Amino acid sequence: MKSRTTIFAVSTWLVLVAEASCLSAAEPTRVLNGHAFMPSEVVRSPFALSHFSTKTGGGIAFGLKTPFIDVDGEDLGTLEGDVGFMTLGFEYQQRFGSWFAGRASFRGSARIGIDEQSILAQGVSGAYVFSFGGTGRILQSEKVILSGALDFSNSQLIGVDPFGFATSVIEDGLEADNDLVATSDFYHTKLGVLVGWAPKGWLGLTGVLEGGRGQVSSDDANVSIGGGATVGVDFKSLDLVPIGIQLLAKTDAFSESGADLTDRTWAYGLGISYTGWDDFSLSMETTMNVLERRGQEDEFEAFLLTFNLRYWPH
Repeated sequence: MKSRTTIFAVSTWLVLVAEASCLSAAEPTRVLNGHAFMPSEVVRSPFALSHFSTKTGGGIAFGLKTPFIDVDGEDLGTLEGDVGFMTLGFEYQQRFGSWFAGRASFRGSARIGIDEQSILAQGVSGAYVFSFGGTGRILQSEKVILSGALDFSNSQLIGVDPFGFATSVIEDGLEADNDLVATSDFYHTKLGVLVGWAPKGWLGLTGVLEGGRGQVSSDDANVSIGGGATVGVDFKSLDLVPIGIQLLAKTDAFSESGADLTDRTWAYGLGISYTGWDDFSLSMETTMNVLERRGQEDEFEAFLLTFNLRYWPH
């Protein structure tokens, strides 16, 4: 009996090795079990494929509060208003072999107060994020893929802060080194595990768990843990219209492009994609973000809308 069990175990192992060898030799694709996974700019894809993608969009944050404090540290009141956001991004990923792809990306964003109080409280700021990294496939079967990802990024923040400048003048006087325009450089490293699962030809799910270390101020670094998931339905596979929808969710320890604003972000949204082309994707993603304010007890909400293009060269 023991001999039969050993033979069965060895046979199963040989079948798995043979299957893995065939998968490694096959041309990589974003299709599992007949389902072509839709890309997302919110949750990273587990597929190590060559692609070029762009995104552009904007949004608004509602009810952002900033306390006004005098020279003695007394709270004199709160400035409250809405803040507008704009974002633009590019990414190029190049496949090397059948299991690994390296990438480089650039993201730019800006925010500005859109009423009197928020202009005074938040001013104008911009962020430029340069990053590079890679994704490597670990395991793959007919319905499931498991990959690992590693990314390094450098964020450059530029801000015009009239409220902070005025506060510094009140506290330290005009003789102090008070900057109306401030710049900062922050660095982040993230290691992630990514998974994709297609239980049906019309249904695909992805998930990511990330951890790393990043700066949230010039003299403060935090360990970050976050993750996200998508659930996508492609109506093309149901012989209906070539349209796909995705439910999106993600949380992160802090925002690279707004580290001075938030401790943690929570994003929930919906993506709509055109799925009529095999090598090209047009999509729109809208998310409602709940942001925990850095150094404050309150949180605020931001609505973001992006238009995304992605091309997979053969």
